[in-house]
Amino acid sequence: MILAAIVAGGTGTRMGGELPKQFMTLHSKPVLICTIECFLRHPSVDAVIVGVHPDWIGYTEKLIQEYLPNSKVFLTHGGINRNETIVQIISFAENTLRCSEEDIILSHDAARPFVTERIITDSLDAVRRFSVVTAAIPETDTIAFTSNGTTAESFPDRSNIFRIQTPQTFTIGAFKEVYHGLTAEEKAAATDVCSLFHQKSLPVGLIAGDHRNIKLTFPSDMQYAQTIL
Repeated sequence: MILAAIVAGGTGTRMGGELPKQFMTLHSKPVLICTIECFLRHPSVDAVIVGVHPDWIGYTEKLIQEYLPNSKVFLTHGGINRNETIVQIISFAENTLRCSEEDIILSHDAARPFVTERIITDSLDAVRRFSVVTAAIPETDTIAFTSNGTTAESFPDRSNIFRIQTPQTFTIGAFKEVYHGLTAEEKAAATDVCSLFHQKSLPVGLIAGDHRNIKLTFPSDMQYAQTIL
């Protein structure tokens, strides 16, 4: 089975407004619905599981009923961070959908509504060769490193720098083996799934992302998203 795991547990404070960013309207639909539809359209994806902040479960249920009735979309409570939310989603997949450790998870940000069919397909192809795979794009700007936030100390070679996107793809069994083998401190230091696998010295495969596969974070991102549409 191939599942999309949509991480929607954040509150979107940097975006401003009363609603978390995944619930804001983008071209007549909530951002979350646009993101879910990208995976429902893909012929290889069997179901979508959304990890939602407990305070927004009821609200999200109403959105699914309104925009995606009778679809293979399931909801579960999110965790205290991204990776804990994925743990909750995997637990739901195993207990409710009877998924096995060989089944594949495409973990994706709820606020990335422009993931393409090609990115999803390439991710599924590459996960056969790597323990974990992520979409990524090469950095085109000059990069500066600073430890104090006011002066540049070095300028890394940008030809070796990539910006990580989602989806990040792995099997349930690989994630559980890595996650449960880390200390609490190591788990806290990991900002995403790739960081978890890297801490166990496992190779992180890269597939080509897309410059339009943006994560909506600031008000200007919403304006850019409307332009893309």
